[in-house]
Amino acid sequence: MQHSSYGRYSTALLIIFILVLLSGWTTTGNSQERTVKETAETQEVTAAPVELRDFQPVIKTTGTLVPRRHTDVYALAGGKVEKLPVDIGDRVSKGDLLFMIRTIDYRLALQQAKANLARAGVMVRDRTRERERIKNLFEAGSATQQMYDQTITAYEDAEASLAQAVAARDIARQALQDCTVSAPYDGSITARYLEEGEFIGKGHKVLEIMDLSVLNAEMELPERYAGAVMNGLPVDLSFNYRSDTVSGTIVAVNPKLNPSNRTFLVKVAVDNREGALQAGLFCSGRFKLPTKEKQMAVPSEALIRDEGRSIVWIIKAGKAYKRAVKEGSFFNGFVWILEGLNPEDTVITKGSGGLIEGKPVTILE
Repeated sequence: MQHSSYGRYSTALLIIFILVLLSGWTTTGNSQERTVKETAETQEVTAAPVELRDFQPVIKTTGTLVPRRHTDVYALAGGKVEKLPVDIGDRVSKGDLLFMIRTIDYRLALQQAKANLARAGVMVRDRTRERERIKNLFEAGSATQQMYDQTITAYEDAEASLAQAVAARDIARQALQDCTVSAPYDGSITARYLEEGEFIGKGHKVLEIMDLSVLNAEMELPERYAGAVMNGLPVDLSFNYRSDTVSGTIVAVNPKLNPSNRTFLVKVAVDNREGALQAGLFCSGRFKLPTKEKQMAVPSEALIRDEGRSIVWIIKAGKAYKRAVKEGSFFNGFVWILEGLNPEDTVITKGSGGLIEGKPVTILE
């Protein structure tokens, strides 16, 4: 009786084991069938051929407006500020008085220098006559060599004193002239550092003047544009506080790259004779480069940026493949492709989500 129960138990275990094996085979078979089915399925996409189009490359960057000319005006002579008729915001013309240092002490110094020069001139004339007299006596044998040498030395000392007196006179004259400082060019006063009546030393900063009739937008361009921009190229400038753009022209291109950030400086001149712009304004620049004809282009929606790379999907023999590309500028819904594609390629414009390399695709009309 016990033997019969054991047999029935063993038979049941065998049946369960066989069922488990059959179930596993069925699952594996279904999974393989699904994989084959999924691989065979195609993904519907829209596509477009690579086109040859004309492009006008555009560079966008930012910068700051700086004056064409900017001067810090210092006192060339020390003393009391006797006149200071200009203030911040005043416009001045070349030659207009900016400030004056009290001149009385400098006038007296010049008078003294002139008097010293006159005395030195008299001394030279006296020493010249004495030199000629002793020379004649020496040649006649009535004067010794020592007397003649002493006369020559006295004459040379008088000549040296005269030269020093001339230099002192010139220095005093220049110091008096330095008391009056005039505008070096037409401009605007943008800073004033002291008031009338203050005493200042030579070399003290008094004013700041700028020529704002022309402002230069200083902008840094990436190294890849070296050689592409040149003097005379038009640039559109825009500002945060106004809706319209201002036209400018490149007037300087630095031939040296900044090694720290691999950029080079470009100056864009802007006419500001009406005074509508201020120095120091932040601006955005749009550089229009010469048109490039028949360049490879694809619709902009075909371009995908993936982890810092630019890629597109192309269709080859009915299957999708990923291509890394180097892009240029965008223009009228197309992107300029510099590297990575051939003119005969076809790119996927929509439906690339979930694609894997080599997956069959169906192009929707």
